Amino acid sequence: MRRIAALLAIVFLAGCTREIEQSTRPSTVAGTYQLHSYGGRPLPAIVSNDSSGVLEVTSGEFVVGSDQSWSETVDFRLTKGTRIQNTTFGSSGSWVFWRDYAYMLFNDKIDNSQFSGTAAGGTITLELLGGTNLVYQR
Repeated sequence: MRRIAALLAIVFLAGCTREIEQSTRPSTVAGTYQLHSYGGRPLPAIVSNDSSGVLEVTSGEFVVGSDQSWSETVDFRLTKGTRIQNTTFGSSGSWVFWRDYAYMLFNDKIDNSQFSGTAAGGTITLELLGGTNLVYQR
């Protein structure tokens, strides 16, 4: 019984730490991440399908700098009939840890906006203003 109580105490104390895990430290968050899913769907993910055509996200890259900078490029494909048009959009800005270590706040200097995200275990999940989540993995 004492062993179970000791084990539960260790688990409880480990849960009280401010860090979700070691991978949320600034020195380990920095790096290059590839877009894995958009809005909960694997790539290529359909963003819209209307009279303008089918707009899909095909790939993306998110670079987090140890100097608290970030940059993002996202590749899109618009298909209307037999016509296919590819384009890339990019943005960049700065980031800070917000609240506890895994939560990040991103300032977009191009769109002059902010969005939040989480970083843990080699994955960054961006939570955009419209409610769409982008999941990037190393």
